[in-house]
Amino acid sequence: MKERDLSNYLIYTALAMECFQATNSLIENGERFVVDLDRYPATYSDIFQIMYEEGAITREELRALKRLIFLRNPIAHEYYRITEEELREMADLLDVAESIVGRLMKYSHPS
Repeated sequence: MKERDLSNYLIYTALAMECFQATNSLIENGERFVVDLDRYPATYSDIFQIMYEEGAITREELRALKRLIFLRNPIAHEYYRITEEELREMADLLDVAESIVGRLMKYSHPS
């Protein structure tokens, strides 16, 4: 979808919501990881910092995830309309999600 014409409002909005939802899923998975460690981060970025400190993600993945959080917040709180360039960047950064989710599966503990 990121290759489509984002000047089309419906395509722009659909991609924004998909990126928002995917980032929220990464946050939720990260929350499960850190809670299992009895750590309680103050911010979403802190979740990923803890994951990095525990060796669950790489430095490059940490950078990408922190940028995703930064780009997610305008969508969530409507500070301003995220630009088409930022939205494409967000979609590109989500490429890290597949490897992270797969790796988190091996860290997960049964309830």
